[in-house]
Amino acid sequence: MKCFIFSFFVLIPVFLFAQNEEEKQIKTIGIGLVPQYAIVSGIRTDLEFRLHKKGQWIVVAPQFYINTGQSNLWDFKEMIGAGIELQHKIYFKDKPVPRGFYFAYGPQFQYYSVQNNGLAPNNFIENNTEYIGLEDKIITTNITKFGANLIFGIQTQIIDDFYLDFYLGTGVRLSYDNLNSGLHNGYNETWLDMGYSGTLLVGGIKLGVSLD
Repeated sequence: MKCFIFSFFVLIPVFLFAQNEEEKQIKTIGIGLVPQYAIVSGIRTDLEFRLHKKGQWIVVAPQFYINTGQSNLWDFKEMIGAGIELQHKIYFKDKPVPRGFYFAYGPQFQYYSVQNNGLAPNNFIENNTEYIGLEDKIITTNITKFGANLIFGIQTQIIDDFYLDFYLGTGVRLSYDNLNSGLHNGYNETWLDMGYSGTLLVGGIKLGVSLD
């Protein structure tokens, strides 16, 4: 009986301590970087927040783009841009440290301002008559893009709280610019172009850390 009582008082603190340790392991915030955005002269940071519903997170992903030199993908003089993507992320199994298979969906918005050689309207007067011609000069194209994604992925822990996320899915884009078609270089020739409209594949990797 004395051994039972002794064991009881010894195990209770151990049990409570184990519970506290488990509670401390619950992660509520994730901060990730998507390295492939560097290919398109951009940087993207994913801020993830755990919701009260099991296995569900909200992701806020701001993006910034800048290139004042030659691009490997696009032919322009200069480009700056910004964007944001929102996701509702749902894991198939809820865990204190987020990992495993999941799916996510949500809208996104992007804006680009591109300077490049193009044809701009030029008004001139000849023999007392006003004409409208085209002049080759540096022009600015403002591109506004709306879209939405549906992706499936798997997130794994690599070291302590650091994680690696692989994802693949599909999306749709609708793009608009401020210039008439035919008067400037096209930005809607392939799904990689800044002004692309249509469906496309979405995929990549993400490196990040989970925080309490």
